[in-house]
Amino acid sequence: MSRNERLPFPAKGFTLTELTIVLVILALLLGGMALPLSAQRNLHSVRETQKQLADISEALLGYAASHRATDGKPYLPCPDTDDDGFENRAGEACAAREGRLPWADLGLGAEDAWGNRFRYAVADSYAHRGAGFGLNTPGLFLKVCESATCARVLANELPALILSHGPNGAGAFNLSGGNNPAPAGTDEIANQDGNRDFVLHTPSALAGSEFDDLAAWISRYLLFNRMIAAGRLP
Repeated sequence: MSRNERLPFPAKGFTLTELTIVLVILALLLGGMALPLSAQRNLHSVRETQKQLADISEALLGYAASHRATDGKPYLPCPDTDDDGFENRAGEACAAREGRLPWADLGLGAEDAWGNRFRYAVADSYAHRGAGFGLNTPGLFLKVCESATCARVLANELPALILSHGPNGAGAFNLSGGNNPAPAGTDEIANQDGNRDFVLHTPSALAGSEFDDLAAWISRYLLFNRMIAAGRLP
């Protein structure tokens, strides 16, 4: 073939720019796959538990809308204190202000994504089966803070709160009816010390202050709004 002759079709290949783009895409894909499988599973479990917490909140609102106290007003369920999935009462009042979520009463799953029970706390006067709550019902409400010192309050005057002890499960109610080993972090300890103040903030893996709890709560005014919409209040 002479120098002046041409191939019938020009040779086609990747340019340097195209090869660079392909390599960048491959690097991004491999980078995403490089996330450890355990981390991927944990992220999925966190999202699953957050969805459970949202469903529990809705179920609690539905429970209040469908249950009438002796005086005809709505009320919230009490905590489960004996690990059978049903609320426990001492007469018309709750046997305890805090315990396990009464999952059987609510018709929900019994555990979070890490196989532990949900912790549930309620303001006493909002779970009384003899005298339900109204728009002006006072109570010893729950509170959520950014730290155990409660220097910054995230939510106040809460009738109910649900908590998962997260991936580490420290101090959680386990499926054997007991408790997991106690947490080391001050903020996680605050979520199981029996008082009305709870803590929620971004996860921390710092030794001595580990925190990975997840929580959801019911606003007093959201509760009122739902009860008014359901014709249960005022």
